Amino acid sequence: MKKSAPRATLSTEATLALLERAIERAGELDVCVHVAVYDSSGEEVGFVSCEGAPRLAATTARHKAFTAVHTGMSTLEWKQYVDTIPADELKIIDKVEGYIAADGGYPIFEEALLLGGIGVSGADQEKDADIARAALAALESR
Repeated sequence: MKKSAPRATLSTEATLALLERAIERAGELDVCVHVAVYDSSGEEVGFVSCEGAPRLAATTARHKAFTAVHTGMSTLEWKQYVDTIPADELKIIDKVEGYIAADGGYPIFEEALLLGGIGVSGADQEKDADIARAALAALESR
């Protein structure tokens, strides 16, 4: 029996790069957002808010990052999955706190290892997703 499995998580440098590029992209889009970064165990390791971002969106950004880490899929993919679940079964998922089905959250992988997740909220879902993808692209280019 194998007693261990390889695991990984985001480095501090990667977390900062994600936050910096997300805020830069939000500025390019002229929107105010919150950005949450979670490690592979689902713990928050980075968070930043633009001045003027809606307060409610801070929790939503965190939920997007949480959902991406815990499902290993984007929050848009999660939404598409949830939309296929029968209503009586959906009640089970609805009782689990922290999951959100709205675009703007992405898992972060290196090869096959889940490193963490990023969640962005405060603009519309399309712009939230754009900002998160820009942050991920910056991470890949480094």
